[in-house]
Amino acid sequence: MKISYSVRAFVVYFVILGSLLWFLLDNAIERLNVGMRQSAESVLVDTANLFATLIEQELSADATFKDSVSPLQRLFETTASRQLVAQIYQVTKTSIDSAVYVTDAKGLVIYDSNGTKTGLDFSQWRDVRLTLEGQYGARTSFIDTSRTEPEDAKAMYVAAPIRSGSLIMGVVSVSKPIASLEAHLVTETRQLQRYAFALLFFGLVTAYLLSLWFTYALNKISRFANKMAEGKQIETPMFRDSRLDDLAQSISHMRHQLDGKEYVENYIHSLTHELKTPITSIQGAVELLDENMPLEDRRRFLNNISNSNRRMSRLVERMLSLAKLEGLSELVEAAEFDLLGPLLRLSEERAPSIAERNLSFEYSIGGKSISAAEYASELNLIPENQTLGFACVGDRTLITQAVANLLDNAINFAADGSIITIQMDVETASIRPSVKGSGERLPQDFSVRVINQGPAIPLYALPKLYDRFFSLPREIGGAESKSTGLGLSFVKEIMKLHNGRVRLDNTDEGVAAGLKWTL
Repeated sequence: MKISYSVRAFVVYFVILGSLLWFLLDNAIERLNVGMRQSAESVLVDTANLFATLIEQELSADATFKDSVSPLQRLFETTASRQLVAQIYQVTKTSIDSAVYVTDAKGLVIYDSNGTKTGLDFSQWRDVRLTLEGQYGARTSFIDTSRTEPEDAKAMYVAAPIRSGSLIMGVVSVSKPIASLEAHLVTETRQLQRYAFALLFFGLVTAYLLSLWFTYALNKISRFANKMAEGKQIETPMFRDSRLDDLAQSISHMRHQLDGKEYVENYIHSLTHELKTPITSIQGAVELLDENMPLEDRRRFLNNISNSNRRMSRLVERMLSLAKLEGLSELVEAAEFDLLGPLLRLSEERAPSIAERNLSFEYSIGGKSISAAEYASELNLIPENQTLGFACVGDRTLITQAVANLLDNAINFAADGSIITIQMDVETASIRPSVKGSGERLPQDFSVRVINQGPAIPLYALPKLYDRFFSLPREIGGAESKSTGLGLSFVKEIMKLHNGRVRLDNTDEGVAAGLKWTL
């Protein structure tokens, strides 16, 4: 028979809680016992010194040492006849159980309040010996030295010196039976045990109720998953516990993903978003073409149209194959390519909006500024596979699309007349993986940063930037430039395929958007 999870959890909880309570109770009783003995010893110290002072006051040249003990003897004889009823919490005290004996300087007992030790040599008992040596003397011993079984009665003894000037004339030792302390200890121990059993019972009841609740929650999630597997439409269950609620939401989300509806919808929106820029570029170039335009400018605009058309075709093909790539752990078609050329072409395609707003670009590779002008004039005549200045590794089309998204955001949110800085860098790694088909080994880490000057990103929006369909209002373009909110989520997916990440941070003058990937 298979034991359910709730029963096993209950048993484990019972064992842990019971062991913990037993450990705490055992240590509490031990510490209580030690504390009671320490308190009793402290009282015995005070009493012994009071009796020693009483005897010292009777010492004189005319009286013997034994005569000086007479006041103490009369004190105990008188006290013994007193009637005593003292209710000390749960214990009733009806007699004085403390005792005292006095020895001379040789350790011989000259007085014993119980009358059984007079004349005996106690010089070797620890309390007497240490006190005669000028130290603190105390001991715990059997009351009757002829009965030394573990269950036989014991007493605590504390001694104090009887002095005459600097000389120790004798010792007075006060005793207290351990049994009188144990009576209080037993009472307190029983009370602690009652508390422990009550706590154990409450803990077990709580554990039982929690196990029932947890089993019910798991059964509810199980039924929910089974009904979804059967294709039935069912409302996602809600739970007070955030972890169980997250689990139910994750199962529901998985169902939607498996249905394929949301998956296809996301790609349609992403494709629409990415086609917007090249279509706008073609439209702008067509509007600027006229018969009187110089041949060189006409050729440049026609090349822009041709390049945008090719980019749209490649983008459609890549979007169709991106679904396959998402299921891979690495990019099969990763290769070495130059990013500076595509980046300059992206800037050229956006020339109308850049010129209209008087924006300018600054480029740098590895911290060194480069001049785009020396490439720009010949850009449309240079083949796309030719390296201009920044060789990196990855999927050329996807990396270009990721940079294009960051560039569009930088332009859309930049202040008029400001500068957009594009930084490209390579971090040399200790291990340089070879590029498939390239035959040479390249640095491992590549980064691209696009920095604009303009409004900062609100703090509330920073964690939401990569959510699908989340976008911020733009200060230019009106309703026509409203974003679909898919750009950064698209960039994030591209970076996942490249073992990289995208990050946006506010700067003193604007926003810095960066890509960093490792292959």
